[in-house]
Amino acid sequence: MRAPLAFDAPEVTDAIAAWMPSTRWFPLKGQQVDVTLAHAYDLGDAAILLLRAGDTLLQVPVAWRDEPGDSPIRQLGEHWLVDACGDADAVQAILDVAGGRRAAEGLAGDATAEPATAAAIRVITGEQSNTSIIGGADGEHLSWIAKVFRVVSPGDNPDVVVTGALTRAGCDRVPHLLASLAATWPAGDAFVTGHLLAVSQFVAGADDAWELHRQHALAALRGEERPAPDARALGAAVATVHRDLAAALGTAEATEADALRFISGLEQRLAWAREQAGDVLAELDDELGHAQEQLREIDSIGELQHIHGDLHLGQVLRAADGGWLLLDFEGEPLRPMHERAVREPRLRDVVGMLRSFDYAAGSALQESPDADPAVAGDWVVQRQQEFLAGYADTYGPVDPQDPVFRALLLDKALYEVVYELRNRPDWLPVPLEAVRALLTSNSSE
Repeated sequence: MRAPLAFDAPEVTDAIAAWMPSTRWFPLKGQQVDVTLAHAYDLGDAAILLLRAGDTLLQVPVAWRDEPGDSPIRQLGEHWLVDACGDADAVQAILDVAGGRRAAEGLAGDATAEPATAAAIRVITGEQSNTSIIGGADGEHLSWIAKVFRVVSPGDNPDVVVTGALTRAGCDRVPHLLASLAATWPAGDAFVTGHLLAVSQFVAGADDAWELHRQHALAALRGEERPAPDARALGAAVATVHRDLAAALGTAEATEADALRFISGLEQRLAWAREQAGDVLAELDDELGHAQEQLREIDSIGELQHIHGDLHLGQVLRAADGGWLLLDFEGEPLRPMHERAVREPRLRDVVGMLRSFDYAAGSALQESPDADPAVAGDWVVQRQQEFLAGYADTYGPVDPQDPVFRALLLDKALYEVVYELRNRPDWLPVPLEAVRALLTSNSSE
């Protein structure tokens, strides 16, 4: 049998370019962009390729195999080019570099604990921006989860830095980071470095917080009595993570420049929402104008620290012992890396969770359209109050009248309006009603 092509062969790049738009993680669907090879890291019969698609740098681990296996890309000659994320031997080679058991030029692993073998792996199929692989010694004892960052940027990824800091601090509200992988690649006349991979503990037997709360909201709409998920303990878990992050990575009192930058960002997003969703927000135009004026009256945004950055119920698990665990500290994947790494008011995370309770009830109403919306509203208020009480127990109270809190709450709801208008029009009433309620209460003050 003839040897396979070199990984830097043009035919390999062409095959990947034709295959990528069919994947969930490809961020440029519907766009015509040139795809070129930026850099290749040789792992023997596997490689990690960095491909430039337009202005976006993408990571595609690949391998040569005699058969297509579970993750084929294309047959080239007598060999199959496959997505290495779905190939146990290739995943093992990547883990060996991340765990420091193997050297590869241009790659640097950093292990706090050695990940187990990749004898059994399973790729999570629901993700849209990354690829996560669960693995372990066998299918019955999966012990780690590796997140492959598909969009790669220079600089430290918060999912590595923040989770690593919490791991070293002994925080028990996050799965601990086991290892990470960074790469160095050319950028013009210089070289830059960024993270490719994070490997963390896999939480076996855990329940999804989103589904737990959605199902409880659904039961409430149906008049069924059942114990509620412990939102107070969830508030305490978020506060614990904030407290441990503050201790591990420090805090800083916001300067006048920080406040100006923060308010300017909120103003820009408010203007963007009015432009993108003008028809559905038209009746609230005066109130939105008043809200913008109120933004300019904010003179202090308080203390800044590292936070989760994209916190909602879908980023939380309930472990087998009943404790809540926070996941995915990467921040909003569409935001530039340098924006995701900055310190922010911790209220942004609090607001994200409060809005998520509203969405859980909204999802339940979608499933029970004849139910009383007032019951859903009461359910949301109760869960939010429980969450805030738990947060206050651990890290101090949140003032619902704090102008920064209210500004962030409106900012989040307006973003949701635009998102739903573009993607799920049937869901639009959920954030639109929240925007209306916030603006109405603002204008009455």
